[in-house]
Amino acid sequence: MKKLIRLVLVEDDPEMLAALRRLFTAVDGISLVGAYETAEAALKETDWQEVDVLLTDLDLPGLTGPQLIAAARGQAPNLLAVAHTVHEQRDNLFQALRAGASGYLVKGMLAPELVASVRAIFGGETPISPLVARHLIAQFHETDAASSAAPKEDLTSRELEVLRSFTRGSTYDEIADGMSISRHTVHTHIRNIYSKLHVNSRKQALRQALSQGYL
Repeated sequence: MKKLIRLVLVEDDPEMLAALRRLFTAVDGISLVGAYETAEAALKETDWQEVDVLLTDLDLPGLTGPQLIAAARGQAPNLLAVAHTVHEQRDNLFQALRAGASGYLVKGMLAPELVASVRAIFGGETPISPLVARHLIAQFHETDAASSAAPKEDLTSRELEVLRSFTRGSTYDEIADGMSISRHTVHTHIRNIYSKLHVNSRKQALRQALSQGYL
């Protein structure tokens, strides 16, 4: 049986929050755990150990979206956070990523695309709206020389085992069962692999693993 994606929404616009609530309540495979207008309410009411994905606006009253992401992930480090905002400025993007966001979506995308993005992050992908991709590309060009000069960080034996299963198409649950570890541990290994290989998708990980001789 497929695992339900347990989702929390935080959005200070009541109409937008109501629309998001209606959308995700009607989607199969997603369980809406909570929907809040402030970060403070979300932090007070939510057991983050029981949440898989947080979809939050960044420009919230009181505590900001990045502060919420950091606080929630402080309680549950394996929580997957997605910034959902009207802003595409570079500073906002990197504030969210530094706080621990694993995705960044600009408001206005079609409902099916938003649902697909939530499912994608749960499946190990990194959803980023095309509107903010140029900021990541710019950052890459700025740091490329330094990254190239830095020594390569080798994968651990456990990360290599996860990588081999992952690039063969195994799901998180299949990897977890095969290695007798939790699904969250699998996700942590894959995030470390992505970081060390400088990739953000299964396809890119396969390409880099082949080019670096891991497979």
